[in-house]
Amino acid sequence: MSVIVLIAEVFFFAVGGLYFLGLLAGSRKDKDGIRDEDKRESERINSLRKVTLGKPLTERARPDCLNEIIGQEKALKTLKIALCGKNPQNIIIYGPPGVGKTTAARVALEEAKLSEGTPFARNARFIELDATTLRYDERSFADPLIGSVHDPIYQGSGAYGVEGIPRPQPGAVSDAHGGVLFIDEIGELAPAQMNKLLKVLEDRRVFFESAYYSRTNKNIPHYIHNIFREGLPADFRLIGATTRSPGEISPALRSRCNEVFFLPLGFGDILRIIDNAVKKLGICIENDAAVLLATYTTNGRDSVRSLEMLSNLLESEKRSVITRRDVLWAVRNGRFERRRNNFSSISTAEKKVSKPQRKIVSLDEYLLHRQ
Repeated sequence: MSVIVLIAEVFFFAVGGLYFLGLLAGSRKDKDGIRDEDKRESERINSLRKVTLGKPLTERARPDCLNEIIGQEKALKTLKIALCGKNPQNIIIYGPPGVGKTTAARVALEEAKLSEGTPFARNARFIELDATTLRYDERSFADPLIGSVHDPIYQGSGAYGVEGIPRPQPGAVSDAHGGVLFIDEIGELAPAQMNKLLKVLEDRRVFFESAYYSRTNKNIPHYIHNIFREGLPADFRLIGATTRSPGEISPALRSRCNEVFFLPLGFGDILRIIDNAVKKLGICIENDAAVLLATYTTNGRDSVRSLEMLSNLLESEKRSVITRRDVLWAVRNGRFERRRNNFSSISTAEKKVSKPQRKIVSLDEYLLHRQ
């Protein structure tokens, strides 16, 4: 009887050993497969990174400092005072599309880093979001703005999932810690997102919740305990941009921000933008052609985009100078409408000049007259 029991024990031990050996071999195969897949994907991604279509002309023409932003002198002064100092403020920038709101926010942080007594470090980050494209889930499973918690039920059979450990995932407010969080079209945020953002602005940190979190669970790593108890740091300055009017923006948000108003660009402003872009892009344009383009475009984005198209036209036709005829082709192709009043940005003193004297002959003469 004892021999039979011994044989049975040996048999089951052998079967168990073979089973675990099979699991180990399968695990090794899985790991080998993961390594091979990792190598293939890494090579593919690296090869993709080597492919580039060059830097768009619109990026090359973008202002590098606040002084290069045209037509917003008063607004830029307010922006600089609010951000570039010992006590930077949260800001909302109002204005129509294409007048420099996003560019101003980017370069304002760079100038703030160099200002005396600034709390911004030289490596302070500029995190940029578009409120119209932010995903939002009421279950907080995915929230790229505030952050979310990956509960075990969503993690599958990973190490944290098996142990029942919730994993907080930081959002943009934490990524912007110590820097600037820029939200374009901030008026489009969902009400729940807006309320969470306001809470973060007050607390300067983000708190997370999870039904899977327990203070007494010793399997949870110390850093996760710390996040749930103390929150994640989120001390940043908010710059929101919007094309909406102030009355359409949350009063609670407005009460926490300084407001800066960017104006529509005048005819003379567009001329200066064209002149600056032409110099940066290294192209040539006839004075009459530049004046004509300024009569059909009402913002800097349209002006530079048109110049980019005209630059391609010159290259395709092996020519070196943009003419009035080229501009007519561009504005008709883009279906731009002519300005009703080409002198809307001319000063009161200039408007007193007789009509024949006010006639614009060239870009250089107009700029000289404005001085």
